[in-house]
Amino acid sequence: MSLRSSLLSVLLLGACQTATPKTTTTPSPTLVVKVNEVAAALAPSVVLDPNDPGTCQVCHEQVVLEFRESLHARAHHSKDPLYGAMRAMRTVKQGDHVPAACANCHNSRDTTNHESAAAQAGVTCATCHQVSGVHATDGRKGIAALVVGPERLFRGPHNVPDGTSPVHANGPALPAIADGKTLCLACHGEEQNPAGIATCTTGPEYEASSDSRSCTSCHMPEVPGAAGAVTTCKTHRSHAFPGPHQQHRLATPGVLETAVRISGRFEGDAVVAVVENTSPHGFPTGFPARAAMLELRALDAAGKELGRNLGSDPMKDHPEAVFNRGYADAAGKPALAPFAVKQVRDARLKSRETREIKWATPVGTRQVEARLRFFLVAPFAAKQLGYDGPETRPIVLAPVKVTREEQP
Repeated sequence: MSLRSSLLSVLLLGACQTATPKTTTTPSPTLVVKVNEVAAALAPSVVLDPNDPGTCQVCHEQVVLEFRESLHARAHHSKDPLYGAMRAMRTVKQGDHVPAACANCHNSRDTTNHESAAAQAGVTCATCHQVSGVHATDGRKGIAALVVGPERLFRGPHNVPDGTSPVHANGPALPAIADGKTLCLACHGEEQNPAGIATCTTGPEYEASSDSRSCTSCHMPEVPGAAGAVTTCKTHRSHAFPGPHQQHRLATPGVLETAVRISGRFEGDAVVAVVENTSPHGFPTGFPARAAMLELRALDAAGKELGRNLGSDPMKDHPEAVFNRGYADAAGKPALAPFAVKQVRDARLKSRETREIKWATPVGTRQVEARLRFFLVAPFAAKQLGYDGPETRPIVLAPVKVTREEQP
């Protein structure tokens, strides 16, 4: 092991032992002396740029690599085509003030020059870790709701004695990070359109659920391995921030796999599909153009398809099987959420809700295959946006087979 690696390993030797939430431990004088020696040795070789996560990678390599695969790193309109399409349409329809409002969350490190390197970096390390508090109770969102601390002070969910890092200041745990929700909800909490109609209500949904889990319980799970060279911890919280976008992009199982469950039974000639939302907020939640559709496929004893509950127009075929929000404009016509004057439908599942969906099966049905098709952007919204990107393709969730018992 090189001298530099040895020094990095010593740097946060006590962090795993003392960095437990809700615990404050004063390091021994001996540890403080050793940490300061390490800081003095490494400081000349590391130049920190708060707007460039790459400069954090020397010490925190694993979390930076995870971050680069996250939607936070793709938050800028040039890197997220779906957000870019919505931003562009809203700017045309609602005015030039829209990009500045979006910037509060999407490019919070530079809300003035939306094309700068800092803006294009997205929601970076400094966005969350240079915060000294959150004031989101008066309607402010994103960076406008954050109290930004001194440039060289970085804080997280643990108490880390100042002098520990060779390149930036440390301090006590930041409550808004330690509780696993307050900082998250500064951006992901609640949104209303210009008419005062709710478009995103993840925050209120979460608060109403009384679920003991925090946002980070699901979206920053504990994963094996150290966060980087400066820690000896055997696990760390993932900074990939897993969510439906990441699951769609990677085509691998993700948070949606545990968000909902399906079971079912036959009642006479009908099948009853039971759909349960196990998450601590609504399903779907977040972006109001998301939707989930329960697809039921009837099969005979030989496995031949006899029919489906959904065809080309799910809202006419089986509206109870569509979990979504619906909005209308002043003329009563369907509209995208930002341009609506009223919400005409909210058929999403509440947190912990179990709902039964009944469908009369065709004659001869022996088995029904049930599954959810989850859309990051529902077909209607995609058409309105003129968007045909990969997010229009659904993610298939929770497939099950419901078999009719043989009659005696």
